[in-house]
Amino acid sequence: MKGFIFTNFLDFVEQSHDLEMVDEMITETDLPTQGVYTPYNSYDFAELVTLLTWLSQKTDVKLELLLEQLGVFVFPYLMCKHAYITQNFSDPLEFFSSIQNHIHIEVKKLYEDADLPTFKVENRTDKTLSLIYISSRGLTYFAIGLIKEAFNHFNVKGIVNIDTSCPDIEGVKLDIQILD
Repeated sequence: MKGFIFTNFLDFVEQSHDLEMVDEMITETDLPTQGVYTPYNSYDFAELVTLLTWLSQKTDVKLELLLEQLGVFVFPYLMCKHAYITQNFSDPLEFFSSIQNHIHIEVKKLYEDADLPTFKVENRTDKTLSLIYISSRGLTYFAIGLIKEAFNHFNVKGIVNIDTSCPDIEGVKLDIQILD
């Protein structure tokens, strides 16, 4: 997993709580990296799981909610660093529909070793979009947080839900709706 997720996670914990909690988390989790990350290197995903689990237990906040909050937190970083990738999109559904065939292609140019999830557009109208999210890491709630913050970026109101009516599909079906 790319280091910017780790560096943003540490910033998220510091801003949500304080620097002492970051220090305590790193000390108590006994990480192979000792909590030292750079944005462009890759690190073992298990370290992020360890950090998230520690924070969840320490704060009594469910992992799903922490992942969603982290996604919301990371989105502005991605927009700041890679605005040129998204500047041609005027609405969030167009943006979400282009993740697989446009955005991820650009990301791969920057980070050849990135292990990206797959997003398959299942259905789209002017106000709705169904995406199938497939990831070996199961970061569905992180993706939901990114989607929710993208609504703010595009200055629209919207909702995203997990559709559990299709248990046989590979991945997770996300139903996205623009409310404006």
